[in-house]
Amino acid sequence: MVLEWAVLGYVAAAEAIMLLLLTLLGIDRLQKGLILVTQNLLKPFFVVIPFCLFLLMDIY
Repeated sequence: MVLEWAVLGYVAAAEAIMLLLLTLLGIDRLQKGLILVTQNLLKPFFVVIPFCLFLLMDIY
């Protein structure tokens, strides 16, 4: 159970870091590349949403 929450925390942290990098000002050249990388990384991260629901059902 702890491992599941750890993985979920790592995914949330990775998404937060990507969001911060995309919203920083002054990185216009890097922003296009970061958007492509973020789009490709977020597709597998959408698997986390049903996983979160499973964890919540497991608690209750």
